[in-house]
Amino acid sequence: MTLKKSKTLMRLSLAALFFFIFSSLSFAHCDGLDGPVVKAARKALETKNVNLVLIWIQEKDEAQIRDAFQKTLQVRNLNPQAQELADTYFFETLVRLHRAGEGEPYTGLKPAGRDLGPVIPAADLSIEKNSFEPVEKVFAAANLPTEHIKKLFDDVMAVKNYDLNNVEAGRKYVKAYVTFLHFAEENYESALKNQEEKHKMGETKMEITIPRPLKLEHEELHAQLFKATKEEGEVGLAAKNVAKILHNHFIKEEEYAIPPLSLLTAVSKGNVTSEMKSVLAMTDKLKSDLPHMLEEHKMIVEALDKLVTVAKKENKLQYVEFAEKLKLHAQTEEEVMYPAAILVGEYIKFKLK
Repeated sequence: MTLKKSKTLMRLSLAALFFFIFSSLSFAHCDGLDGPVVKAARKALETKNVNLVLIWIQEKDEAQIRDAFQKTLQVRNLNPQAQELADTYFFETLVRLHRAGEGEPYTGLKPAGRDLGPVIPAADLSIEKNSFEPVEKVFAAANLPTEHIKKLFDDVMAVKNYDLNNVEAGRKYVKAYVTFLHFAEENYESALKNQEEKHKMGETKMEITIPRPLKLEHEELHAQLFKATKEEGEVGLAAKNVAKILHNHFIKEEEYAIPPLSLLTAVSKGNVTSEMKSVLAMTDKLKSDLPHMLEEHKMIVEALDKLVTVAKKENKLQYVEFAEKLKLHAQTEEEVMYPAAILVGEYIKFKLK
């Protein structure tokens, strides 16, 4: 695979993740008349239990929803026409506040029966059946990995059976549910684009890509960072700052810093061929850009230290553990991976003289 092709593929996968984190991209699910938020609203009105919808909004918006809920209950008993208008008013209020809580604009209620693609229906079915199989089938049909998506599914299952009147427990479920759906959808779409681009470019004899263990480690870090950015308060803001700083750095790593390591086994055995010459553009670029990448590591560690501070303050220790893991990952890159990648290039140069 040429350096140009490698760059294109890596940019697709990384750009998709960070575009998702920072954009107002809507997954067109929670704002539908057949979506989970409106379904919860219908059930709440039917049972007169406002707790069923409070889990979909932030605590600061509870008073507004309680007020809208009571007004809707009063008006909907007048006649069928009044009930329809009152219910719609309540659905719109609830969805608007839910969307605002996610940092997304409200663009109106969407009709039922829309094409949501294969992932979201499969994800909902997996949760309903307490089985990852529906999602696994969708990803398997596209020949896509599911390791980290499965972990997010397990997070949902761990908090699914909460007391319906325990709003705090319900909000934990909603956060796990939304994170699982959005991450699965984003990964599926970006992976398909990756495959399409690869197909357009065609295959070559020499493929220089990130070794699978390192790719999976990056994907795991992405998944954990993604979860952190979905947190409310200071933790979410600190995580988004980490993601912002990591954006270009991760792209550079997956373009030219880590792929040369896929040749390490062959090089260690002295098996060097002329086809490997294409890796030299990567290793030369890494060598020249190394001082700048190490400076970026310092910025990343500073941002992670801030994440550790606010995570401890909010008693969200899982993100303290994540931040320390990412700092250790950066140290491993500095002391092992970057030097090894450069040595791969230098040895290939020597052998091809």
